[in-house]
Amino acid sequence: MNKLLLIQPPRSREKLTAALELAGVSYTQHSFIQITEVASSITDLTTADAIIWVSKNAVMFAKAQRLQLPDKVAMYAVGPSTARLASKQFNKPCECPTFVHSSEALLKLPELQQLTNQQWFIVKGIGGRTLLADTLTARGANITDVMVYQRTKKPLKDTAIVQDWKQHIDTIAISSAEQLAFFISELDHDALAWLERCHWIVPSERLAALLPFCKADNITITQSASENAMINALINNGSNYD
Repeated sequence: MNKLLLIQPPRSREKLTAALELAGVSYTQHSFIQITEVASSITDLTTADAIIWVSKNAVMFAKAQRLQLPDKVAMYAVGPSTARLASKQFNKPCECPTFVHSSEALLKLPELQQLTNQQWFIVKGIGGRTLLADTLTARGANITDVMVYQRTKKPLKDTAIVQDWKQHIDTIAISSAEQLAFFISELDHDALAWLERCHWIVPSERLAALLPFCKADNITITQSASENAMINALINNGSNYD
């Protein structure tokens, strides 16, 4: 690996960046998304049978807005980082899939199969996928979306930085389809050859499918967006694609 481009919000994965620095991996990070809080129109979740936290941002903004939870409620998250944070912030257990961390894997949990007349709240940002809500509704749940933040595009102000990336970056790690779309939209057609040469680290087949310009052996799928999964791909198994 020459140099890594880590596309993620700043200070969002300090464990990952600390591990890269300890391993001597040269990297730069950039975000194409601005995340801002949105005051939720729903603050009383006390009727919930279960709550799904879609991200750490959902947990933190919900906590800041003092959303009211029942004393006893089942809580779920897509990945372990969000699950740990939700459990810590709300002092309740929070479950997530064990191995593959995705909405699809979450929906395979036994507890999410028979939900007739149950009240489920999904705490999330504005927009995004509707897979969870659609599937749980089909299984009988009454779904309420609780939107506590929004994501907007953060334009690339210094276009000269792309030239530097083309010269020095040979590996790109990204865990958000929205980040990927914004990233590519900021590049000109001449950047395609560089993108094709790069090795990509992504968490899912769904995200890999958004890279049609890349050969399969130029993509590592971690099956999770967790920091540990990314560390494993970028450091522990780095020889697989150096």
